[in-house]
Amino acid sequence: MKNFKLIIILLVSLFIFTPTFNAANNNTLATFREKLATYRKEHNQATANANKTKSELNTAKNNVYNNQEEIKTNEKKVEEAKIEIETLNIEIAKKNEDIKKYMNVLQETMGNNIYLEYILDVNNYADLVYRYAIIEQVSAFDKEKITQYEEKIDKNKVLQVELAQRELALESQIAKLEKDIVSLGTEYNKLVEITLDVKEQLDSTQAYIDYLVSIGCKENQDITDCIGKHGDIGFIRPVPYGTVTSNYGPRTNPITGAKGTWHGALDIGGMKEGSNAYSAANGVVGKIIRKSRCGGNMVYVHHNIKGVKYTTAYYHLYQIKVSLGDVVTRNTVVGTVGGGWLTPWDGCSTGTHLHFVIAKGWYGTNCDYNCYISPTLFSQTKAVDPRNYIYFPQKYVWFNGR
Repeated sequence: MKNFKLIIILLVSLFIFTPTFNAANNNTLATFREKLATYRKEHNQATANANKTKSELNTAKNNVYNNQEEIKTNEKKVEEAKIEIETLNIEIAKKNEDIKKYMNVLQETMGNNIYLEYILDVNNYADLVYRYAIIEQVSAFDKEKITQYEEKIDKNKVLQVELAQRELALESQIAKLEKDIVSLGTEYNKLVEITLDVKEQLDSTQAYIDYLVSIGCKENQDITDCIGKHGDIGFIRPVPYGTVTSNYGPRTNPITGAKGTWHGALDIGGMKEGSNAYSAANGVVGKIIRKSRCGGNMVYVHHNIKGVKYTTAYYHLYQIKVSLGDVVTRNTVVGTVGGGWLTPWDGCSTGTHLHFVIAKGWYGTNCDYNCYISPTLFSQTKAVDPRNYIYFPQKYVWFNGR
């Protein structure tokens, strides 16, 4: 999924670093509220599209199930029809046999005598007619039964053909529905991704608006001017979980073993190598160093905290996720944590951790006030104890949440 969380923030960067004639008119809190309304409409539409496709997908799945159940039922009916045909054929054969036996008894076994005696051994004409009618009715009854059986057999055969044709039609429908399910599933996944992407845009825009309001920006005030004056209101932890493994201040150097070595930062460990490291406050990326032999990949972010300049630094990074000049927020991933086997070029790390610095002033740039380029000034003089600005539990005590 594409990362849209910084799109709105990067727009601000464009306003800051790219001159445009209407920048002052477009780069305002009111403009971002209009964008938010647009994203909300897009999100609602994307959600509706995803829900519609999901409903169609569920309908197709239900139809496949119903068709499969109908095929099972029809196959059962075919088997029942076959059994009934076999039973009826047996009955027909039996009736035919009964008729033959009956006629043989009357006519063949003893000739026509018994048949004639039965008919002629009467007292009057009415009895004669009656006895003759009985013989004819018995024979006709059996033949009628046979005819009924044969008609039922014919119907069952027709039923078998119809059910077989229906099964072919159902199997064809199932094949089409299964293709539709694959297509709808793919479409649904795309729509869900679009929905999530728009949701990220929506959330990041809302978060940025909330931030602008929190630092006191006015509806039609140029955002660049507002951020320059107000910046952020404080710092938060740069990682969502971990433990402090080395405090700010003098310590025994873990590489050289020298005692009393100055450590102008907090080392934070306990997370997996490759975990995200975030900017501790809103600001601008002011300096990047790649694959230093002591510190590895390093990112420096300039902040304006209640009108005071600060720099935060993130050392021993495995990957750098920002570029010089990027406007970042507290939710911006500046890089991923390294310092372990993934960063063999970094000779000043004994294991996976983030070396986190807060220093006064803007390091690595020139400006009218409180900016400097001396690394010694940065690490030895300007660096302050992050615990004075952010709550961290004691060394080796785990924390969760930023």
